[in-house]
Amino acid sequence: MTTKSQTPPAKIGLLGCGHRQLAVVRTLLREAAGRIAVRAIFDPETEAVRAARQAFGHDILVCSDEATLLRNEEIDWVFIASWNHLHARQSIAALRAGKSVFCEKPLATNLPDCLAIRDEIDQSGQSFALGLVLRYSPFYHKIKEIISAGEIGEIISFEFNETLDFNHGGRRIFSTWRRNRELAGSHLLEKCCHDLDIALWLIGSEPEYVSSFGGRRFFIPANASRVQEIGPGLNGSLPYCVAEGTPGGVMPFSPGASIVDHQVAIVEFANGVRATFHTNCNTALRERRFYLCGSKGTLRADAYTGVIEWQSIGTDVPCQRLNTFESGGHGHAGGDVVMARNLVAAILEGGPLLAGVEDGIRSALLAHAIDHAMETRSVVKVRPFREGLESLRPSIEENPLQILSVAS
Repeated sequence: MTTKSQTPPAKIGLLGCGHRQLAVVRTLLREAAGRIAVRAIFDPETEAVRAARQAFGHDILVCSDEATLLRNEEIDWVFIASWNHLHARQSIAALRAGKSVFCEKPLATNLPDCLAIRDEIDQSGQSFALGLVLRYSPFYHKIKEIISAGEIGEIISFEFNETLDFNHGGRRIFSTWRRNRELAGSHLLEKCCHDLDIALWLIGSEPEYVSSFGGRRFFIPANASRVQEIGPGLNGSLPYCVAEGTPGGVMPFSPGASIVDHQVAIVEFANGVRATFHTNCNTALRERRFYLCGSKGTLRADAYTGVIEWQSIGTDVPCQRLNTFESGGHGHAGGDVVMARNLVAAILEGGPLLAGVEDGIRSALLAHAIDHAMETRSVVKVRPFREGLESLRPSIEENPLQILSVAS
């Protein structure tokens, strides 16, 4: 007789073994306490494979391609953390192979491919989780609770931002594949889809109109001298730059980047709420902040500090202050651990997921609409924009991969 403790662990396969994938899966396995195991991996980079085997065991299968991994009948879930332009193709291939999927954000680099993933989920009946990790953060759930309790009344307008530390902008974005829009999507989609998703979730209304301005003014060849002007850090590393010899790493000020390094946007929602968003990849004072103005009060919160402040409008009214990190909040404002626990429950017990394909579509739609407004220097009405994108043929059908037919 097999007892619960003797039940074989659920097995997962990894498509992509970069830093983020390893961090997510390490946390997942720790929370699963032996009930989930990595069975197979695929990554074209030798160093990424080496790091994954070191993290999860040298006995895991190293596959030569995606199709080999997806044919493995032992695998229950596939975790996708490849370059963004592969998300749709790999997700659809995994679903067709009868696997449930966890896919890192963004859902895909264009909206038609996002919709194709949704269609495949509906047809396959498999579970699908999206790595919009901030949706799991206790910090943002507390903000949602305060708003829902009516503490600041009806929201009138708000501002939010994601301004990145200069080394983050240089090393993780403009020195890597993320500088290439064909591979990653726009900066707004790749990096800020988290923030757009949170805004949509907090406000509970669809965007009606957007406008935007942005460009690349800092990460250009003319500013390469900033590396020498700032000089090496305490550990000897050069500012902005990845370590010498990093696979695929380039000088962040080199030509060839096709994304913006700063952008501002204005959004009007269907319920009348107005918002502004600001992102910048070169700052000394980083923020990931919401400043919400309501009919009865105001709320200010920064995900880097975990501090939420809110105050009712009136004379001599005290400001309430809560530090959500006092009991621990590292890793995307505490979202990494909560997401891992949610995934464990989904994998082992079929539990509900907090972020899925519809959330990915909504955040992608808003990002694409804002980017279109920036590129055309216009005010974009979002609903017709979405309808136009939905009429396009998904690129995955125009350029099919062999892995899309592995289940046949």
